[in-house]
Amino acid sequence: MTSRGPRHRAIASGLGIAALVLTAGCQSGSDAASDPTSAGSSPTASGSSVPEPEPTESVPTFAVAEKKVIKVPGASMHPLATYKHLVDYGIVQGWNDGQSAVTFAPEVNRAKSLEAMARNWIKRNGGPKVQVRQDDAIAGGKYSAWHVLDTTSDPVEQKHTFGILFLDSAWLIEITIYEEGFPEPLTEEEAEGVIASLLATFKTDLD
Repeated sequence: MTSRGPRHRAIASGLGIAALVLTAGCQSGSDAASDPTSAGSSPTASGSSVPEPEPTESVPTFAVAEKKVIKVPGASMHPLATYKHLVDYGIVQGWNDGQSAVTFAPEVNRAKSLEAMARNWIKRNGGPKVQVRQDDAIAGGKYSAWHVLDTTSDPVEQKHTFGILFLDSAWLIEITIYEEGFPEPLTEEEAEGVIASLLATFKTDLD
């Protein structure tokens, strides 16, 4: 197993690649990605199928459970096909398997921009030395999401938090990778694939 430092950097850089792949064909130019406050400002009607990330040579795709929905006020996403319902606190939903987990919840947010939302959340959760900012990601193929890595996590897990802001609503997606996963730990590439596959299923109620 690789050390945590190099693995964290690999996942963060890999997510940047995955984000570029996920946005291919979903938007033209770089304006939407470079302006977090405008990301997702023009919702389109959703189809019947769940969006899936494009497969790449290094980042595998993980199947999602299309008939299972993780629903919170204003938005929803789908769990991986291997996930089971773990936590249900109404507005906070948690799912996992033996290798990773996702928690989805709305965020109480007064910030007017994605960047301000990220700063406020990081400040409330230990500061920038604890919640280390990573490259932004893309959720649902079109929504910009800030990304932080929790350096205080239990040494046997990596905790990635993604924040999404759309109109007057905001959401948090927390994805945990178990370093000692069962039946075996995820490789760096598989961890990137889990994160990319989960983020790809996000949509707001207006989609």
